[in-house]
Formats: sequence, C-alpha cells, structure tokens
Amino acid sequence: MRRKIASACAAAAITLAGAGAAGCSDNADDTTPANTPTSMPETTEDTMTSVEATASAALTTAREAAQDAINAAVEAVPIAFAPGAADLNAASDATITAVATALKTTEGDVQIEAYATNSDEDAATDLAERRANTVADVLESKGIDRERLSAEGIANPDNVNVDQVKITVTEN
Repeated sequence: MRRKIASACAAAAITLAGAGAAGCSDNADDTTPANTPTSMPETTEDTMTSVEATASAALTTAREAAQDAINAAVEAVPIAFAPGAADLNAASDATITAVATALKTTEGDVQIEAYATNSDEDAATDLAERRANTVADVLESKGIDRERLSAEGIANPDNVNVDQVKITVTEN
C-alpha cells in the first residue's frame, strides 16, 4: 500500500514539476492557485521567440541551399559573355534556368555582379552594368521578381574572370 501511495505522490510531483507549478508554495498566506499561470506574457514571448528563431533558421537553410545550387550550376557551366559584349553565350541559358529554379526555392534578394575590363574606366563600367542587367532581365523572364534582383557592374576588377558573372543570394 505504501509503495502505491509513494508512486502516486512521485507521479504527482513529476507532473507538477513538469507543468511548472510556480504557484505552489508552503506559505499559507499565498492565495495564488496552483494552476494559475504566473508568467503568461513571458511564456508567450518565449514561444514567439522560439518560433521566430526556428523560422529564421529555416530561411537561412533555404537560402544556403539555393546558393549551393547556384554555385554548382555556375561552376559547371559559367554564365558568360563574349569578350567585349553584353550578349550571353549560348551555354548560359541553361545555367540561368538552373539559377532561376534555385531562386524560386527561397525569398532572399539576389545580387548579380558582372565585370568588364577596359583602359577607359567609364567604358568598362558601362559594359559591366549592361552585362549585369542582361542577367537580371533573363532571370526576370524566367519568373524571378525584378524587385529581388540587384545588378551591379564592376570595372577592371582583380582576380575574377571578367567575362563571367557572380550571383549571391542575400537576406531580404
């Protein structure tokens, strides 16, 4: 009989501890009922913070997965231009289609960087900007919202293939 009572008491204590019975007290003057939540706003706020953190982590994971897919596609067949031109080469369409497919899996903003070299800095900047806008136009034609796309032309950069493009997914 004692064993049953002890087990019942232990089960009740575990249940109360697990339920966070903050209102329980040995103080006889305490009029707070044991089942009254004493920190509801904090609990709700903590829950919202946890949900927000989970959502943020999911968005980060989706953005990283999209970036990985973009990097793989661009590495396999770079988005490229003929030297001195803003027209995409023939192989670039398949890569841009793969990039658009990856971008449809995330809501992140998209930074497009295109490059050009020329001894005339203004001419290099103009060509680089036209190249970046060409890629943005094609992505838009493949269903990517233009509001997400940021096109930047960079003249005479160091350590990049100037006839190719870099695409980066960022937070919005």
